[in-house]
Amino acid sequence: MQHLTRLAAVILAALLTLTCGAALAAGNIRILTAPTGSIVHTTGSAIASVISKNTDYTMLAAPMSGPQIYVPQVDGGRAEFALLNAADAHEAFSGGSGYRQAYKNLRLAAVGFTNELGVIVPADSDIKTGRDLKGRRVSGVFSAHKTCEQLASAQMANFGLSWDDVTVVPVTHSRTAVQALGDGRVDAALCVPLGQAIVQEINAQTPVRFISLNADAEAVKRTRDAFPAGQIRGYKAGDSVGLINDAYVWSYPFYLAANKDVPEDEVYTVVKTISDHIEDLRGISGVFKRWIPEQMIGTDITLPVHDGAKRFYQKAGLWNDNIQTANDALLRDAQ
Repeated sequence: MQHLTRLAAVILAALLTLTCGAALAAGNIRILTAPTGSIVHTTGSAIASVISKNTDYTMLAAPMSGPQIYVPQVDGGRAEFALLNAADAHEAFSGGSGYRQAYKNLRLAAVGFTNELGVIVPADSDIKTGRDLKGRRVSGVFSAHKTCEQLASAQMANFGLSWDDVTVVPVTHSRTAVQALGDGRVDAALCVPLGQAIVQEINAQTPVRFISLNADAEAVKRTRDAFPAGQIRGYKAGDSVGLINDAYVWSYPFYLAANKDVPEDEVYTVVKTISDHIEDLRGISGVFKRWIPEQMIGTDITLPVHDGAKRFYQKAGLWNDNIQTANDALLRDAQ
């Protein structure tokens, strides 16, 4: 009998260990991002740090080669969250360019930071304007990030150029485009975010300079025809590494997206924690100065809103009838 009692105790202890382990595993969540060194990964890592510090969840930021790789993982429930831009979200949800199917399980958790995208050349380059790119070597293809290819095409269109006007040097991602510039393999790198870590690294070795996009109405229309999300935005010299002169860049929002089956309380907690701790996030990365809690939801969304996020926005007084109408239309598209 004593032997059976000890055996029962051992079994009970094992069951308790398994239960605790399962509970711990249930508290682990992943946010998928663009590659290490990208502004998207920097942002995801900061969010993961703040969530892990201030909630019962442990969040891990996992870098991937691009959204075409990690969107299927979130849609399939193999990861809970991802950071992707509004145009990518639209294309993924609708099964558009660069995606093999429509990923209808994607939901919006928050409208996040705006990405400011420009074109860089060596600081001592004789390339002063976009038209000067004609006949030069520029980064293109972006095989692991087709949205970058679309954005680069939009930048070329802004300059009144096509890919036939330049010599295209294939790269995989915005990071490798900047590396190609640092290695001297291209004369200009396209699809380059302001504040990207790799820009700072390359600039320390070979100073770089952003050239300005054109801000006239026709140029903006050409840009938007190629990439429908975003707007032109001006920056002053010195506002970021590589901004030697005043320059216009293309600005568009990034989303924190989630799988529709992530528990409502989990998404609510993540979104609320980001909003409540925005100053902590700004202390980690300046990109969060462009992440505005009051603008984490709006009517021009391209994904239906997760129920947990909707609950937060309703409690915060940010939800309204126009957003509800936009959300209802997107939910119909998800059927």
